[in-house]
Amino acid sequence: MKLEKVMNSNVVRSLMRYYSGKGSRRIYELFDEEKENGIKAWITGLPIRMALNYGMKKINMTEEMKESFFSKYQNRQILMNIIKTIANNGLKQPFRFDGPLIIVWNFTNVCNLHCRYCYQSAGRPLPDELTFEEKIDLINQMLDANVGYLAFSGGEPIMGPRFWDVLRYASKYLHISIASNGTLLEDKSLVDKLADYGAKNVFVSLDGATPESHDFIRGKGNFKRTIKGIENLVANPYLRVGINMVVTKRNYDEVPKVLELSRELGVNSFSHYNFIPTGRGKEDFAMDLTPEQRDKLLNLLFDWHEKRKETGLNIISTSTEYARVIYERSGGKSTSLFHYSADNSTALKGIIEYAGGCGAGRVYAAVQPNGLVSPCVFMPTVIIGNVRENKLIDIWQNSELGWQLSDRENYHFKCPKYKYICGGCRARAYAYGDILGPDPGCIVYKKLKEGLDKVELVVEREEESNEKQAEVVFSGEENIEQEKEEVKAAI
Repeated sequence: MKLEKVMNSNVVRSLMRYYSGKGSRRIYELFDEEKENGIKAWITGLPIRMALNYGMKKINMTEEMKESFFSKYQNRQILMNIIKTIANNGLKQPFRFDGPLIIVWNFTNVCNLHCRYCYQSAGRPLPDELTFEEKIDLINQMLDANVGYLAFSGGEPIMGPRFWDVLRYASKYLHISIASNGTLLEDKSLVDKLADYGAKNVFVSLDGATPESHDFIRGKGNFKRTIKGIENLVANPYLRVGINMVVTKRNYDEVPKVLELSRELGVNSFSHYNFIPTGRGKEDFAMDLTPEQRDKLLNLLFDWHEKRKETGLNIISTSTEYARVIYERSGGKSTSLFHYSADNSTALKGIIEYAGGCGAGRVYAAVQPNGLVSPCVFMPTVIIGNVRENKLIDIWQNSELGWQLSDRENYHFKCPKYKYICGGCRARAYAYGDILGPDPGCIVYKKLKEGLDKVELVVEREEESNEKQAEVVFSGEENIEQEKEEVKAAI
């Protein structure tokens, strides 16, 4: 690709190292001639400026979009992350960022619910959760690593000690989202406080369209409280609101109803979450969807994506296979960055082959309440470091597992067509026994495996047939020799 050739040239990479090596100011001056030393930077950095402009043109970024992009601190973080990645590692497939682009922070293990399938097994606080000073230091470590997005999760994050102070500090520099069970947000003052302290997106878990189905997972009486919390969030004009639904065999048939309820409530997005057999759900493999059910579900989600202008509902999925469904259903015209949601624009097409598929240990990481770092929030027992012992950026860059997850050529299976836009969920693969293995919920993998099984069966039968024929021939030769001996004896 021409973009890859330009970005991987020695000149461009050397200049990227120069402009990103001693703080972030130099790289921004390349796009601002009026700042101090801006003209000098503009002239000396002309090759890299041309390369970056070329890359932005490839993803259809206009001058207005570029100006808006650079006006936000978190976007400058993202740009610096991308530049450092190309400077240090080149533009490769798939793209592993120089530092985590996204951090999911399980802020506390405290939770007021006891959900059946909680990946965190949340409830009581851990005895060694980070102190307030350590939490602020972690935010600073994220900034040093050029993190752009921070998602507070848990437990129930707003129950964590000093949550509001940490939120207020983090929101100055990072795009903030909150994952909540929604029950405490029936108190409208807490909703207003989230907005006032800088949260941008709030995602609420809703696992059914009725009290019976939702409360089976979340506990009696919580459906009503959660709905009230969602209504309060939607009423706040400064927050974008989403509904998260973990889909299992038990609530699979309710997905259409929850989609309709999402539209009625007026939320901005509906997110389908894969069921991962981990945490409290680690023994409930029977609740996992079949590949056929998952494929049907993802196609339903794409149907809703197609009518998003009518519904006002953005459709998201944590299933990596959603990217494959989007690609197939759109005839290759739509793509999905990090597999989450469809995009009909050509803006993503220039980078999808680099950034697509599972982002565990490659695009994002998870931090546990006590500072332990995992490649994915759904792999809480897979530890790659501890922010109390090492800096976040060092943990990320020195993670052998992170590099393994980024090298899809070394996965223990081969996907001939969707390796870079999908590649399977690593958390699900790990839950089923092999972190580099196939995602057992993938319909493409199932068909490939069935095809291979048929080939192996045919080969096995042919080998058995050949062995039997050989036995017959060998047996026949023995009989002939025996007859010859008998004739000789008779003579």
